[in-house]
Amino acid sequence: MLLLLLSGCVAHHNPQPIDTKLDESKRDWAEVYRHEIKIAVENEDIDAYNFFFKEYMRDRIRRFKKDQKKP
Repeated sequence: MLLLLLSGCVAHHNPQPIDTKLDESKRDWAEVYRHEIKIAVENEDIDAYNFFFKEYMRDRIRRFKKDQKKP
């Protein structure tokens, strides 16, 4: 009886990469990095903070250079 209760509601789903539809043009990486930096600070995770801060700054520099190229 216990086995029936524990296995009765098991969902069998095998997610595939195609299940995740990501529109890269709508992704705001700076926002993602800011969110991850906030979490790293909350968790006192200096390695995560350093990694995401570096990526955040890299993204900001890329955006700055892209804006400078516009007429």
